[in-house]
Amino acid sequence: MKKFVMLCVLSMMVVLNLATLEAEEYTNYQEIIFEDGEVELLKEYSNSDYKSYYKKTKKRKMFGWRIHVVNKNEALDFIAETKIKIFNSGLTPISYKIELETKEVSKQQISASGEIKIKGSGTKKQFKGSVDASIKSSVSLTTTTTNSETYEFNIQVDPMTYVSIVTRGTGEVNNGVGSYYFFWIRTKKGGWETFTVLTEYHEIIKQRF
Repeated sequence: MKKFVMLCVLSMMVVLNLATLEAEEYTNYQEIIFEDGEVELLKEYSNSDYKSYYKKTKKRKMFGWRIHVVNKNEALDFIAETKIKIFNSGLTPISYKIELETKEVSKQQISASGEIKIKGSGTKKQFKGSVDASIKSSVSLTTTTTNSETYEFNIQVDPMTYVSIVTRGTGEVNNGVGSYYFFWIRTKKGGWETFTVLTEYHEIIKQRF
């Protein structure tokens, strides 16, 4: 397998314009790989996991949320999606002019389960109620900027090969559970998760059939 970023060629030219890329919901990413292989996303928590983690929030309080952090600022790599695959089953090389526009509209994403809810939409999503502040005071959330860039380059697809363009990146995850107490009685409980995209880029991968 060969990986390359840019290649200028003089053979037949085809122009491809790819749709604007917006930050995908991370729960639908093709692949997420943690540096620590033991880390799990919220959607991977089992019933026994929840039972074990809720025990960490059993210390009663008069009012408010008791938060337990399971994974904190866990580093990861991801493949968000495959943008396009170009196949050449012919006998001569084919050249393509590629234009990619990346528009990142949301770097911070969240998920919740049980009786922890989410409100808002787009870049204004947050955990509903006082649990939002309780979670944010328990973890360190990286602040990132939103930007848009356009890339244009040429690639050559050799005979009996195909080229894939994928969106990759790095990020970090925080997740855990919480219990809400009202007059020392637990009345709500659920799971929460934050996902931060730190870097995002396109990668071109060339492979033979």
